[in-house]
Amino acid sequence: MKIRLLGLPDEVAQAVERIEQTFDVIDVSAPYPTRGTGRQVRVYLEVRLP
Repeated sequence: MKIRLLGLPDEVAQAVERIEQTFDVIDVSAPYPTRGTGRQVRVYLEVRLP
């Protein structure tokens, strides 16, 4: 399963940590800046259901 997270860098990092506690995380991308002038980033995860 693939998941895309969007948010502020600290929020996304916290979300990744929580997802890692629930799912078998196969891959986490580097944070990419979102389009526009905001400070938000996007991160892509690939997970496997436990």
